[in-house]
Amino acid sequence: MRNSMPAVGLFFLAPLVGEMLLGATSLDALALLPVLALLYGSGALLIRELVFRTGRGWGSILLLGAAYALLEEGLLDQMLFNADYSGNYDMVNVTHIPLLGTGAYGLISVLAVHALWSITVPIALMDALVPQRAARPWLGRTGLTVTAGLLVLGAVVVGWGSYDDSGYMAPWPLLAGTAVVVAVLVATAFLIPRPHAGLDSRGAPRPLFVGVASCAATSAFWLVLQPSWPGVAAALAIAVAAGGLLHYWARARDWAPPHTFALAAGATLTYVWVGFGQDPDQGSAGTVNLVGHVLLAVAAVALLCVAARRVRVRSRRQEAARG
Repeated sequence: MRNSMPAVGLFFLAPLVGEMLLGATSLDALALLPVLALLYGSGALLIRELVFRTGRGWGSILLLGAAYALLEEGLLDQMLFNADYSGNYDMVNVTHIPLLGTGAYGLISVLAVHALWSITVPIALMDALVPQRAARPWLGRTGLTVTAGLLVLGAVVVGWGSYDDSGYMAPWPLLAGTAVVVAVLVATAFLIPRPHAGLDSRGAPRPLFVGVASCAATSAFWLVLQPSWPGVAAALAIAVAAGGLLHYWARARDWAPPHTFALAAGATLTYVWVGFGQDPDQGSAGTVNLVGHVLLAVAAVALLCVAARRVRVRSRRQEAARG
């Protein structure tokens, strides 16, 4: 049981970050966490296990996170194609792209929310909490089979629940096209070159600087991303610039787990403030939601402090062993 605790932790951390810290689900709807974890948690855990078992890296995790985003929001609940999905936002008609059957604003939002915050950030945070077991598989064959089964169950629950609530079914060409894109993303994740650390002789920035830059870039992304073409263009520009800078930094000779954690910590802090401005889709709004998010924010900061200490201790021990 002790060996499986990191996997159980990620199973629940993914929906806590991806749904509750974002503010999409209020804390008083905590009873929904096991249901949310069927999809979020199983997806994050399965992606992590497959990537590390095949020797891939964080680029593969991001690509599989993008595939997960389109699976959930395109094929299962079909929010990307249903203009009446929520009264809080319209993902379809704003910045609409007829060929895709959805809007650029909604598509970018969905990809960012799930690929980064629902999948990649929780994986990086849990790795930081157990640094001695980071970048190694946590599950055996039985665990993988159970996780895959839970993911299928979550897909059925979300897909059927969404259809039962709205009665909406997207046109089959949109669903088929989305399925093809999902398959391409999955294939690409396992075809891109394996990561090689320390390709450049220069040094990496300090982890604290990386964390501040991560928080600044992800915050700027959400501040400029508006339901308009200029907002979409500005958010894309920030994402491309941040991705290029990250690729440059990660090639440094001394890029290490503390830097990876710093990236995840900065993105987590962005969700802390973003969540205060969200109207929950599930759970109570108003004072109840505000108090709940304050508690979640405090818990998130506490978790980051614990993870930072563990990563720092582990890094110092490794440096001492090498020196």
